[in-house]
Amino acid sequence: MEFKDLGLHPALQKAISKLNYTNPTPIQEKAIPMIQEGKDLLASAQTGTGKTAAFLLPMLNRLAKPNKKAPHNPKVLILVPTRELALQVSEEAEKYSQFVPHIKVVTIFGGVPYPIQKRKLSRPYEILVATPGRLMDHMERGKIKLKDIETFILDEADRMLDMGFIEDVEYISETIPETSQTLLFSATLDRKIFSLAKNLLKDPEEIEITPEKTRHENIEQKIHNVDDLHHKHRLLEHLLTDDTLNQAIVFTSTKSYAD
Repeated sequence: MEFKDLGLHPALQKAISKLNYTNPTPIQEKAIPMIQEGKDLLASAQTGTGKTAAFLLPMLNRLAKPNKKAPHNPKVLILVPTRELALQVSEEAEKYSQFVPHIKVVTIFGGVPYPIQKRKLSRPYEILVATPGRLMDHMERGKIKLKDIETFILDEADRMLDMGFIEDVEYISETIPETSQTLLFSATLDRKIFSLAKNLLKDPEEIEITPEKTRHENIEQKIHNVDDLHHKHRLLEHLLTDDTLNQAIVFTSTKSYAD
């Protein structure tokens, strides 16, 4: 399959061609058609598999047709756990929509003065990329209303749970229209993720992309038996002073051993 087979808007196809993308990755090939059909989605894919484009492209495709009325509230909410990921997702969205000038992206996260973000939020925009804490701050101040959200995306949901954002995520989801489409992307699908998905998603499709095992044919494994701790230290010193050794990692069982 090629990107041209996915029925994307010509402006998005132009951006994809400019970026020299030809064939979608497995997560993109499976997720994009499902998202375009309007289905809720629970997807597992590792970083580097193209999952950001998997949810951005069908979402941008939906927004590519100009709306005569400038939006006063966002239509798409992308919730992410960290500032770094918020910036990354925003950059990707702007890259793919570079030939669709009416699509505007606003990014909010902690550590940035409120007046700067308030100015951005005062102008018409369709896509909001946010971290949970700062989003809730703006919601409480009345600067963001989610009543017009059509697509709600949780990216790296497992990290959000690990960072203690579950209550924030559930609160935010309760303010979003029940008719909205919800997409949940996670590196893993464990009990906590399934529990969250049960509360947020409606009869979702599931996709799990298993990462390919990397072959390291140049790695040689050995076991050295030692008599005692002193013997182990002597052996370690011998290995680390070998002239042919350029880099090394030594794992220890405790902090004191590391010292």
